[in-house]
Amino acid sequence: MKEPEIVVEPNPPREWVETVERGLHHYNIATIGLDEYRRVGVVSRDEHSAVIGGVLGNVVGGWLHVWSLWVDRRARGRGLASDLMTAAENYALSRQCVGAFLTTASYEARPLYEKRGYRIFAELPEHPVKGHSRYWLAKDLRSAPSVTERRASRETIAMEPYVSADTEATIRRGIQTHAAGAIGRPEQSWSLANVFVRNDDGEIVGGAMGNLWGDWLFIGILWVDQPLRGNGQATRLMNAIERLAGEAGCRSAYLDTFNRRALSLYERLGYETFGVLENHPLGHAHHFLKKRLD
Repeated sequence: MKEPEIVVEPNPPREWVETVERGLHHYNIATIGLDEYRRVGVVSRDEHSAVIGGVLGNVVGGWLHVWSLWVDRRARGRGLASDLMTAAENYALSRQCVGAFLTTASYEARPLYEKRGYRIFAELPEHPVKGHSRYWLAKDLRSAPSVTERRASRETIAMEPYVSADTEATIRRGIQTHAAGAIGRPEQSWSLANVFVRNDDGEIVGGAMGNLWGDWLFIGILWVDQPLRGNGQATRLMNAIERLAGEAGCRSAYLDTFNRRALSLYERLGYETFGVLENHPLGHAHHFLKKRLD
């Protein structure tokens, strides 16, 4: 049988992305029983209902994962970021979560998180470019729960678990604008990196999806359809996405996994663990790995 084709597609059809994401989700259910997934959206609006801040994330495996925290520049310094985090953490506690984790940059909100009880468990120096670092922080919600009271203010804070595309775009755009200004390198823009395996029938049967930012490649998803496992397709995908990153000027790559089989693959490909989040998801260890590409 002819070997499936490797396809590089920065802007893939929605169906391709959904196929890979769904395949990985089903694989996680089958291998570690990870089936709970809830979106978390906490949004602050001003008196005109305009979005001025928000937290985006999810609850999965007994943990709150905070993807994004943003407050509009005009609303900073009034405690709004802390109020948003309190609301998200209290929701996680209501879902019986044991902890919360997140990532932040040296130019972002690390002092805020540490004040709230988060502690660093992993660090990437020189990310996204020289002079900056990225940190991963975690908090035990059981021993350091969030307070239930919040300050009086003109802004409203409400759970919006199914935030609209416009609201999510506002939050993400605010973060990206802040990052671009902080690193002072507008040419170091963020872009998608997607590589797929496609068979003779045009069906997507595997994929590696992530992004390029500054000097780094991030690989967020790697999946190969069950009939193709064990014959090198995952390695082909990894080689392809790393080659794509190298051609774009990236010098390093990082990723994370809580799957033992995937961990072995990444280690064979030269990735080294730089941080571990124990008991995430519950009963497992979440490894964060990196590799030099040059």
